[in-house]
Amino acid sequence: MNLTEELLALYWSEDDATIDADARIRKVVFRISEKIRTWAPPKGQAKICHLAINEVADRLLREMETENPY
Repeated sequence: MNLTEELLALYWSEDDATIDADARIRKVVFRISEKIRTWAPPKGQAKICHLAINEVADRLLREMETENPY
């Protein structure tokens, strides 16, 4: 399963939520954040790259928590 298929399956897995429920997209954003973290090289190999990539993942999660829809 590719990433697009995985994210779609995750989005639609929230059976009891309405189509525009936050819970649906939160699962997707969390999974994207997890995926981004896998792109980071080991900290001992490239510390700055490791930290930068993990900061992107963290920022994505923070934005999701603080964003005010509409």
